[in-house]
Amino acid sequence: AEQSTSETEISASSPDPVSLDEVILPDFPKNIFPSWVNDMVDAVAAATETPRELAAMNALAVLGTCCQKIFVVCPHSGYQEPVNIWGMAPMESGNRKTAVMQAMSHPLLDYECCQAEVLKPKIVQDESDRKTMEARIQTLRTHAAKSNSGDFGDKQREIADLEKALPEITRLPRLLAQDITPEKLGQLMADHGEKMTLLSDEGGLFDIFGGRYNRGIPNLDLLLQAHAGSPVRVDRGSRPSVFMNRPALTIVLSPQPDVLRGLREKPEFRGRGLLARFFYLLPRSPLGHRTLQSTPIPPSVETQYHKGVSALLEIEPPRQENGSTIPYTLTLNPKAYDEWNEFALDVETDMQEGKRFEYLKDWAGKLPGAAVRISGLLHCAEHAHKQPWAEEISLSTMNKARTLAAVFCNHALAAFDLMGEDPVLERSRKAWRWITRMQKATFTVRDCYQALKGGIPRMAELTPALALLKERHYLYDPPAEASKVGRPTQTLTVNSRLTKGW
Repeated sequence: AEQSTSETEISASSPDPVSLDEVILPDFPKNIFPSWVNDMVDAVAAATETPRELAAMNALAVLGTCCQKIFVVCPHSGYQEPVNIWGMAPMESGNRKTAVMQAMSHPLLDYECCQAEVLKPKIVQDESDRKTMEARIQTLRTHAAKSNSGDFGDKQREIADLEKALPEITRLPRLLAQDITPEKLGQLMADHGEKMTLLSDEGGLFDIFGGRYNRGIPNLDLLLQAHAGSPVRVDRGSRPSVFMNRPALTIVLSPQPDVLRGLREKPEFRGRGLLARFFYLLPRSPLGHRTLQSTPIPPSVETQYHKGVSALLEIEPPRQENGSTIPYTLTLNPKAYDEWNEFALDVETDMQEGKRFEYLKDWAGKLPGAAVRISGLLHCAEHAHKQPWAEEISLSTMNKARTLAAVFCNHALAAFDLMGEDPVLERSRKAWRWITRMQKATFTVRDCYQALKGGIPRMAELTPALALLKERHYLYDPPAEASKVGRPTQTLTVNSRLTKGW
């Protein structure tokens, strides 16, 4: 049958359909970071011929490392968020992930090395003093055991005084870890200010915390507690006890996409909320399209980046009278709060039935808090050479955080699809298989539902699947018909570019 003129015009104007297996993702926005970070992200991406998403995710890891345990963000009374973040940017091997990670994290490694040189004489002195005092204590114990009752009490008191005066051995600073077990991570964090960053271009962390060394039993408690800043109390067997009041853990990984696909076989990661805590960026691999004539990072850009990171690392949190530290509290100005609150309400609406986050409530439920964390990091980076705690988070900064959160939304939907967790896309594929099998250029939604209701039992589940097919230009609504008596029949027309050969 010949198409009507209007149908032909609509079909001819329809764009090429976008494959259901192709990920449609927005590029990482420019000028989200202040210039000293943004210039480094651009320079590293150009020097390594890699997507900006990879360097940007590592930049967030560096900012989180500098600011965790030093700052918290308080949008309103009774609610606050730490600023440590978790991120994942999967890419295939050969994409120079290691080079990007090393370039972005180099100031952190420099800081560790410089501090080690500065503290080395003090560590040597502390160890010497402690050994001397321990030898004195052992000698006193030996004499006390042989002394008469009159001398015993004096020696016992002297021993107690010496034990109280034993110097603590100064520890070399640690900011980063990589291949580590949960037990060792807890001890490392407890020894280094209750904070640590796991930075890796592989996905071995999931194997380790999924039970590689624990008979396949996942051990996720520490990770989950350290993301939220919940107290940690661990007493297990012969290992030293671990007590932390406000742990903070930053994680950024760049595993191969197959690692992400493999997580569908670990339902406890989704069930316990581990995967819901990550930001996701899925960079497009440039392999096969590189010039292999990259531009080195300009020294001036690298210098400014190092200065900015160093300035943040030098910020000390305020101390209480008992010597313990408390973080600085960052607040939002009224306009920034209104912007964040509007964003939170939008996310809440999108978790309703039939909306984009219906099957991603665990991740989306944490998104408003994630936007708060991002705003805190961007604010600290913007005021790195000043006093971040002296200024409120501005509307401009919150707008950037909201823009970045929106990008993470699209990438998260694609990431969970890789993990087999996007039922809308799967139903779209199922509907398209029925359409191609029936080879109907026009069909009713009711007929489609009747054919698929065994696998898609509710019309409310089919509707967003067909909407996705329209969004990707597989289908479109036919021209509106003249009004008819009775309930109208909803029909859809297949893009004629796809019906050739039927």
